Amino acid sequence: MRLVLDDDSGISLPLNDVVREAWLLQYNRAAHTGAIDGFRERLASCFATSLAECLDTDLKPPTDAQIQYATSIARELGIALPSEALRFRGPMGEFIDRFAEALRQKRRGYLKDEQGT
Repeated sequence: MRLVLDDDSGISLPLNDVVREAWLLQYNRAAHTGAIDGFRERLASCFATSLAECLDTDLKPPTDAQIQYATSIARELGIALPSEALRFRGPMGEFIDRFAEALRQKRRGYLKDEQGT
């Protein structure tokens, strides 16, 4: 089996004989029962998820928690959240590392003001 990246290149997928046989049985079953479109959609979804897991950590999408925290930072400090930070975990981590302390200090200042100290 081969993953085709474009017309000129691809990656061979090392399937053992048992997995290859099972995959062909599954494909033929789906084709025979008229469920081939659903099988293709499921295969595409599973493959996309697996491919994303193979990326280096800095190239994966940021987590929901990172996005929420970075959004709080940007809103409370009145700064822009870079689009790259919303796309990739590496730039997101850099943004958080750069501004998290400023947010903590600002929040501490609010607490002091509220307590009248």
